[in-house]
Amino acid sequence: MSEGIHSQGILSNAIITLANTLKEAGYNPPSKIEVDSQTFDKLLAEAMDLYNIDSKKAVVERKFSIADTIVIVEQKQQ
Repeated sequence: MSEGIHSQGILSNAIITLANTLKEAGYNPPSKIEVDSQTFDKLLAEAMDLYNIDSKKAVVERKFSIADTIVIVEQKQQ
């Protein structure tokens, strides 16, 4: 993924828009989304540019919150 996409916040904005659309339609949006390792890393890189995220904690715990809306968690390997 190019740096331009990260700096524009496309992935983060898509997740936040999904949550807001579900709320507006009267549904409960997800509070947590589990993603694969590669997607987690892409979302974290993007979110670090856009939000005040403790990146060290996110890397160690493999989870972080986007704009205090949804927690992104790396799927556990089975």
